[in-house]
Amino acid sequence: MEIKEIKHSLSIETVLQHYNLKPNKNQMINCPFHKDDKPSLKIYPKTNSFNCFGCDTGGDQIEFIQLKEKCNNFIAS
Repeated sequence: MEIKEIKHSLSIETVLQHYNLKPNKNQMINCPFHKDDKPSLKIYPKTNSFNCFGCDTGGDQIEFIQLKEKCNNFIAS
């Protein structure tokens, strides 16, 4: 399966569920990539992307996995 196909079939919500992360009603979570006392990472389900306003980290669902697992595209997919 190619990365393009994986991105099409894997939603950002599924990735978050895997890590037991639940966005609030505003689609925000505490950023897992820096010390965060209040939600600063915004989830964008329509584009399968995220952006943290605290540490300026963002990307798509594959990049989220890469950051969480500290791995590259090949391993993340």
